[in-house]
Amino acid sequence: MRERFRLSPGGRYPHEPWFHIGSLGVTTTWLVVFASIVGLVLFAAMGGEGVANGLALIQPNLAELKLWTLVTWPFAYPQFSIFDVLAIFFFWYFGSDLERNELGKVRFAWMLVAFTAVISVLTVLFGSVLDPTYLLAGLGMLEMMVVLVWIAQWPDRMFIFNIPAWLFGVILVGIQLIQYLGYRSWVMLLVFVVGLCVNAFVARQFGLLDKFAWIPQVAGPPQPKAAKPAKAKKRKSGPTVVAGPWESSSAAPRDDQRMDELLDKIHAQGADSLTSKEKKELMQLRERRRRS
Repeated sequence: MRERFRLSPGGRYPHEPWFHIGSLGVTTTWLVVFASIVGLVLFAAMGGEGVANGLALIQPNLAELKLWTLVTWPFAYPQFSIFDVLAIFFFWYFGSDLERNELGKVRFAWMLVAFTAVISVLTVLFGSVLDPTYLLAGLGMLEMMVVLVWIAQWPDRMFIFNIPAWLFGVILVGIQLIQYLGYRSWVMLLVFVVGLCVNAFVARQFGLLDKFAWIPQVAGPPQPKAAKPAKAKKRKSGPTVVAGPWESSSAAPRDDQRMDELLDKIHAQGADSLTSKEKKELMQLRERRRRS
């Protein structure tokens, strides 16, 4: 039991988790999910009013603004429903894919920080003009931005009933707009529409949305190049040397080099580009490193 819940450090590569809890690799996505679960526990302990006054972004004007609420609102739950659980699940599902196949833990974390900052600034701006009592809380808005960025990144992927991702995104945006218009929630409408446009620009700076070349990329790293295949070395004729225990000291550098090659391939082409043999080899390399 103690071994199952043992804490251990994560890898030093972008697509490896921050740390491990037993067999669970804790990524940036999982950290947000854990923080949301803590928010639900605080709702049970403090009540909706206590959470709203302490963690939610409310009364968005400069005179009464609580600065910490600019970053705590995604984890504030003044109310609780099944939709909050669904928002956490969809954030985990789509966020994990973006983090694993495109961004890695650090860049995904910074993109979430940027998304949160954009939504916070827009809420303060539009709320102070249109509705000073407007309240922003819960993971829903941030989750929606992540899901729509995922759809824009892979618009041709298929959902259930063979619905393409782009069509699902159009339906999702349409539902949100109708809901905001019907409830006359002008602050939410403006935050959603303007925030979606600004966050698309932000995502482009992190190397995403390459299919939308018309969105300018003025910052961020260049597009990664595919890893070059290693050239086969010519073998010289001579006697065969039998490997023994003395070879273990030189095995570690070779393992590191091979892991770098596999991780570079994932970073350039996505995790699906690995063959089943390469995936098995990567797991074996990680296990050897953890034991060493």
